[in-house]
Amino acid sequence: MSVSTEGANVPVGLVPEPVPPALLRAMQPAGAVFALGWTMAELFDPRRRVSDAMRQPPFDPDTQLPLVADLEADPKLVFLAAQLAELLQFFPGLAAPLALVTAQTDKKKAAVEAENLATATAAEQADDVAAMQAAAAAVVEAPFSETDLLAAVAGLNQAILDEFAADPERLSAYQLGLSLSDLTWVPRAEGSGLEAPAARPSALFGLFSRTHLSTVQTLLSGAGQQLPAGSATIVSRSLSNWADWIDVNTARIGSANADAWSENAGTVLAALRVQGWIWRSVLTGDTGVTVQPSMSAWVQAASSMVRAARLITISILRRFWPIVVIAVVALGGLLALIIANLSGISQVWASLFTVVAILGSGGYGLSSGVSQSFAGVGYDVWNAAKTEASAWSITWLPAMSATPAQRAELDRRGVAAPQLRKNLDLG
Repeated sequence: MSVSTEGANVPVGLVPEPVPPALLRAMQPAGAVFALGWTMAELFDPRRRVSDAMRQPPFDPDTQLPLVADLEADPKLVFLAAQLAELLQFFPGLAAPLALVTAQTDKKKAAVEAENLATATAAEQADDVAAMQAAAAAVVEAPFSETDLLAAVAGLNQAILDEFAADPERLSAYQLGLSLSDLTWVPRAEGSGLEAPAARPSALFGLFSRTHLSTVQTLLSGAGQQLPAGSATIVSRSLSNWADWIDVNTARIGSANADAWSENAGTVLAALRVQGWIWRSVLTGDTGVTVQPSMSAWVQAASSMVRAARLITISILRRFWPIVVIAVVALGGLLALIIANLSGISQVWASLFTVVAILGSGGYGLSSGVSQSFAGVGYDVWNAAKTEASAWSITWLPAMSATPAQRAELDRRGVAAPQLRKNLDLG
C-alpha cells in the first residue's frame, strides 16, 4: 500500500519530488480511513493490544511464528505504530502529530530489541549488535512512557478529526472505526476496574440498543465511497442480527436485577471479539474474508424472505379488506337473486357458473395486479435476499446451546441459531 516514489527508476543523486496531497488522497484505497480509526482505538486502549487469539492448542513460540493476534503487548504496540504510519502516509498534514506518537513507540521498539538481545540466539542473529546495544542504552536514557503515548494518541485523534472536518465521508469512516472497535471491546467481564459500568452486562445491552446502533448505522451510511462497495449494507444487517440475538438471550447473558454476568459471559464476549475482526475485514476489503453466501446462509435468507412475504400478504389483506368484503357481499347477493328465480338442477348449475365466473375474473384481475407489482420489485427482492445471505455468512454468533423454545423465539425474530458441532464447539 506504500506510495513512495523511491525505486529503481529514480536516478542516483536525485531527490524524488513529493506527491501532492490531493493525489495522495486519490490514491488512498477504500477502507483505509476506517482502518485508521480502528488502529487508533487499539493504540489508545492497552487491553486491545493484548493477544486475543483463541488457538487450540495454545500458541507455542518455540515451534510457531506468531500471527498478529499472537503478538505480546509490546511487539503489538510496535506493529500498530508501523500500521498507523502506513495509513497516514496519504495525509502528510498529519506528520507532526504522528511524530509525537512514533517517538514513544520507537522507544518501545528499542526496548523490545534490547530484550531480544539479552538472549544468546538473538545476539547471534543480529545484523548489527553494536547498534542494538546503542539502542538499549538509549532506552535507559529516555524510557518509554505510557502516559506520554496516550497523550500523543489523543492529540493525533484531534488532529485527524480536524483534518477530516470538511470531508464528511472520511470523517464518518474514521469515527466508524472508533465506534465499531468500542462496540466489540468495551464490554468486559474480567480484569481491572470491574466496578466500572463497562464491566456489567448492561454495557453490552446498551451498545446494541436501538439508540446506539442507529449512530453506528448512520456512520456506515455516511462513509459512502470510503468503504468497499456493498460492505456497509452487509455489516449493517449483521449488526442487526447480533442485536436480535442479544435481545432474545438477555436472560442467559446476565441478570437484569443484579446487573451481573452469567456463566455464559466469556462465550458471548469471545464471540463478539471474533465478530469484530470479521466486520473489520469486510469493511477494509480484506480478500481473506469472503462475503459470498454459503448454502446455510441462503437457507436462512430464504426463511427471512418467507417471513417477509407473509407479513406483506397480511398487510395487503388489512389494507384492502373493504374490497374483499364488497366482493363477498356482491357474490352473495347475486347468488340469492339467482336462487330466488330458479329451481331444480338449473338453479345448481347457474349458481356454480356464477361463482366460477366471478372468482375467475376476480382472481385473474388480482393475480394480474400482483404480478405487475412484483415484477417491478423483483430485482430489489433478489438484492435484499442476497444481502441477507451475505450478512449471515459473516455473522459469528456465540456457541451456546438452545432449548426448543429458545430456538422457536429466535426463528420468530428471524435469527439463525448457530449450527454447533457438539463435540467441537461445546467441548
